[in-house]
Amino acid sequence: MSDCRRTRPLIARLAAGVATEEDGAHAATCARCGPVMARAGAFDDELRRSARALVAEELPRGILDQPLGGPAASGVISRRAAPGFVATLVAVAILVLGTAVALAPGSAPLATASPRVTPGPTPAAFVQHLRKTELIAAKLATLDYSCNDGAPVQSVGLEPDAVATESRVCLAPDSLGPFLLAVIVGEARNGNVAELTVKGDLIGDTSENRGLFAMNIAKVLAVSLLDENVGQAGGLWVKTNLPELEIGGVIEVTLRDVSFRAERSANGSYRVVVRGAPAA
Repeated sequence: MSDCRRTRPLIARLAAGVATEEDGAHAATCARCGPVMARAGAFDDELRRSARALVAEELPRGILDQPLGGPAASGVISRRAAPGFVATLVAVAILVLGTAVALAPGSAPLATASPRVTPGPTPAAFVQHLRKTELIAAKLATLDYSCNDGAPVQSVGLEPDAVATESRVCLAPDSLGPFLLAVIVGEARNGNVAELTVKGDLIGDTSENRGLFAMNIAKVLAVSLLDENVGQAGGLWVKTNLPELEIGGVIEVTLRDVSFRAERSANGSYRVVVRGAPAA
């Protein structure tokens, strides 16, 4: 397969989620970029299907368009609504009914009781397990990675360690081996690194290439963790287990409050995610 000078910039944009229509048009005619674009799309589709599979039951279509207490809309199949949704409808109905009675002519004021507020769980404090973005990028630069700025994340969770920005996207050099490897550094709102994601594809799925691929991911982990012992232990876990990971497989381990998770999609792509483990 011939080399193309646009392949590596394309991988960076795909990893950051900012690929353009021009990239798609080029990939359609390029023997090098075409498979990269196809694998990226297939991997994202696989992740979306996996996320949808976690949802036990969707709300019926049109349920939000029905009048309160009215008949079901035409063509809507009645299904058991989610408990939280039913509770919301009941609460709204009680509120509407109570307001109507209170405002009726000649009605006596309704006695109201002060609502009891139950405090919710206190979010866990942010615990720093990964090095700062600049230090990770500098460490990777010594391994000849090329790093570019990432982009903000559109949907940010409420947790203190939710990723708000993909601060760096670093690409491994071709000299490391027959594979494509990208490191994505995710920062929380406070500017600290909350998550490290490594994505990769083998160019030739052999046991030798798998071992070389896993070894280079282990090096990334070793330079990215604040606790060097945890980084080395996580790297050893990757070197031992990643080469044996089959299509569709998922493995994970927690080492000193740091979570390591590896998965392999249906098209053979790898994804390794490192972040602080949730509190027990």
